[in-house]
Amino acid sequence: MTRNASQRWFAWLMQKGEKVNRKLYHPYRKDLLSMAHGRVVEIGPGTGINFNYLPRDIEWIGVEPNEAFHPVLREQASRNHITLRLLTGDAQHIPVEDQSADYVISTLVLCSVPDQEASLKEIYRILKPGGKLIVLEHVAAPQHSFLRLVQNMLNPLNKALADGCNCNRDTASVIKNAGFRDTSLNSLQVDGTLPWHRPHIFGYATK
Repeated sequence: MTRNASQRWFAWLMQKGEKVNRKLYHPYRKDLLSMAHGRVVEIGPGTGINFNYLPRDIEWIGVEPNEAFHPVLREQASRNHITLRLLTGDAQHIPVEDQSADYVISTLVLCSVPDQEASLKEIYRILKPGGKLIVLEHVAAPQHSFLRLVQNMLNPLNKALADGCNCNRDTASVIKNAGFRDTSLNSLQVDGTLPWHRPHIFGYATK
């Protein structure tokens, strides 16, 4: 499958699964995203599912590398009365000025970026002092657990079918080592997802 075909397939799959996605993550999105204000940069906004939870008076900038999502993002932003500035880019090269964002949002995105450390460095760069990274991510199970073994075994297939998504990343550790002065990350199991996607973290990190 070519890269463009893979992106179109993933965009179609995400749109078909949006109703389930909304049901699974509704309380966490509602809790986290309501705090956002000012200039909000969202990396990998996908179908625009987070628009439903964001205040309407924000300045929203989306950085979405998969252009197959762009039409639905414009449609969802209009439907939710959010002024949209949509950029084609990726989390490792965010086309936004230094220290210009009040919030950065990453929901189910850091699993698929090619380089988590580089992405967190970029997020840190664009955040204002006191700005926050909001995260909701599926992550690796504990080291040496049976589920971690399963995740490691399935990861190549997972990446191939889900546009580069990794199911075995220790994302919490990467965030905690990214230079933020404070992190508040909670662990949970999200039932209803694939068994190897159940471990999650949600919370925020403050610059």
